[in-house]
Amino acid sequence: MFSPDSRFIQVISRIADLILLNILFLITCLPIFTIGAAVTALYTMCFRLMREEYSGLFVSYFKAFRENFRQATVIWLLFLVIICPALYYCYILFSLDSMLKHFSFLFVIIALLSIMTISYVFPWISQFENGTVQALKNALILSISRLPRTVAVVVINLMPSIVLFISPELFIQISFLWVALYFAAAAYMNTGLLWHVFKPYRNQ
Repeated sequence: MFSPDSRFIQVISRIADLILLNILFLITCLPIFTIGAAVTALYTMCFRLMREEYSGLFVSYFKAFRENFRQATVIWLLFLVIICPALYYCYILFSLDSMLKHFSFLFVIIALLSIMTISYVFPWISQFENGTVQALKNALILSISRLPRTVAVVVINLMPSIVLFISPELFIQISFLWVALYFAAAAYMNTGLLWHVFKPYRNQ
């Protein structure tokens, strides 16, 4: 059971890796505008964990953070400019008792497409070198063409918001999970879902 090659030790080791990644992720997210680079670095490490191709997790994380900082930050700020106003106008229009209420669905579609794209674009740029426009295009096309898998990825990404909406009490009770493990575990699960999506392009 306690052999270095046992399944139990491997699981404990992987959980420890994810806890460390989660802490690194939260620290590098603190300036807010660095969230894009932090997510990209997190996915870089999760793909390496999946392939068992990593050494020096701490050093490798910050190397990936620096290498993708510029592109990931531009994409992150772009999505903030799109998603936040779309959700805001959706809320405002939907609360109106007039014909304008129907326009809220337009902003819902914009917000959904943006969330779908952002769920793919950071994992994508963690694995492939593309220009920003091409990366966004690829992420949008893949998210639409693999819709069932995309729904699973989006649900995993939005799980804290879903739990908070359904039960604020439960959200608070398990708040230690969000801080200790959730973000890295969510990225790791999404990596498993996106592995086969990216595999044909990785072979190319």
